[in-house]
Amino acid sequence: MHFWTCVCSLQLLVVTVLGNELQEDYPPISFSCPPLPPLARPARNVYELRPQDIKVVMAMGDSITAGFGIMGAQDDPVLDLYEYRGKSFSIGGDAGANTIASWLRNYNKDLVGMSVGSHVGELCYGAVCPPNQYYPDEDVLNAAQGGAMIPNLVKHEFKYLLSQLIENPAIDMENDWKLLTILIGANDLCLGCSGEVPFLSADDFERHLTELLEEIQKNIPKVFVNYILLFNVSQVYDVSIQSQYCKDVHRVLGIECLCAFQPGKEGIKVREELGRITREYNDRAVKVIDNFAFKYDDFAVVAQPCISQGTAAGLTPAVLSTIDCFHPSLLMHELVTKVMWNCMFTPSSEKDKLFNFWEPLKCPSEETLIYTY
Repeated sequence: MHFWTCVCSLQLLVVTVLGNELQEDYPPISFSCPPLPPLARPARNVYELRPQDIKVVMAMGDSITAGFGIMGAQDDPVLDLYEYRGKSFSIGGDAGANTIASWLRNYNKDLVGMSVGSHVGELCYGAVCPPNQYYPDEDVLNAAQGGAMIPNLVKHEFKYLLSQLIENPAIDMENDWKLLTILIGANDLCLGCSGEVPFLSADDFERHLTELLEEIQKNIPKVFVNYILLFNVSQVYDVSIQSQYCKDVHRVLGIECLCAFQPGKEGIKVREELGRITREYNDRAVKVIDNFAFKYDDFAVVAQPCISQGTAAGLTPAVLSTIDCFHPSLLMHELVTKVMWNCMFTPSSEKDKLFNFWEPLKCPSEETLIYTY
């Protein structure tokens, strides 16, 4: 039997035997909030935004936002290379998907920008993102690219996003309120961890993020930016070692960020370094974002901390894709949807940083804001 066929057969066996049992360790995820009445008037500025105001959703990021690995191992190994953008936590628009965008659609049935369906992965290679690899009919306003690092956002993803905003006749660029969710940094960490190049410095991370936010503010009117502070990538190791299957996958396959899965003292040292640099990136992100606070009526960016200090406690391998035991599974995307939804509708002083997926779903009321403070 061909090696890859053997691996896929093992993946499918693990999903069949363990999948349903492990799902029981988590709360069921579904949208159960009552409808809200139409707004008496639309938001006059970004500090008055409510869910009914959002007309357009957008996303930037890497393979997580692109939806790689969401559906786990498939009968056809070619499908293991696909991105399932329609189920991506921030912007997926497939029927029945539990995503931030799909839940927002309950308040605006004409919401624009959600990515749908699936297709073969789109990849950046270090500083280079090949041109013309987007699938606009499926990606829509999901600009994420597998392998993307923070320099790629300005140089590549932002250009795609801006062009699609301008070309879409369903979007009133000047008057529609837009929600942009950004999750980035995992590949910056993993490439540095691999030893192939030095870690991106905190100064450079700060510079690239500043440039990105300046471009967004100058070129996209009426936008609220959800900037998700980075989780500690090395925590995936603590989840994966609960599963012999995942241990075998990491031993046999050259997965992304393999350096984070080294055993012994060297592995501990690497993961501690990853944690330290993650904290540096997040600290610099907060610094940059603070510089944009309360300066504009039609632009705001909020550092959302609600997954940033989560640990492996309470998590099982069901949150990992059975393709590589690294990327998040559909279950994990849905848990992140719930946590980030609650985060958006919570004032900054009350936001939980510990990835609290057991917290009840927050249902917006007529007074609830998408908080900028």
